Amino acid sequence: MARRKEFKTIADGLVSSFVSRNNDVYGYWGIGKLYSHMISSNSMTVTINLKDCKIEPQNKEFRFLIEEFSKRLQTQILNRRINSKHFKSGLLIIKGFPNEPSPYFGQMAPHRVNCRLVITDDLGKEHYSEANAWCRPHNPKTESKSTREYKKNENTTMAIPNKGFIAKLKSWFS
Repeated sequence: MARRKEFKTIADGLVSSFVSRNNDVYGYWGIGKLYSHMISSNSMTVTINLKDCKIEPQNKEFRFLIEEFSKRLQTQILNRRINSKHFKSGLLIIKGFPNEPSPYFGQMAPHRVNCRLVITDDLGKEHYSEANAWCRPHNPKTESKSTREYKKNENTTMAIPNKGFIAKLKSWFS
């Protein structure tokens, strides 16, 4: 039977996925978009509640990202057969540490962002993992956009792979 200490492993996986380049918001890197949100909201800390699917400071643009990581957390808890009563909260805390860009580094990302996921169990114990990433504020003029397509329905916005990727995926499994 799975135990509460597996929350640490879940946190490790989710944080790694969150800071990866595959975490995007409408085609652009999620960390860069979040850093821009920090600047525009005058708060260098963004908190995402993965249990209640809320972000502070609020911004509807991140709704899909929040729903996606909330769903991943729930899936991991279910897959590891952890009793849902043991899960009390999951907070993703993203802190930005602005630096002065140096001409020496050119277009490199000068700003450090720390992402920390804290999963609290029913006994009040915090299981956490954190990772750092380097970024710059989102700028569509200097960034490549993901080729993923986005499909909207009344409930949510979903990233869907492009048709070429779907054909390639089908060929792998046929």
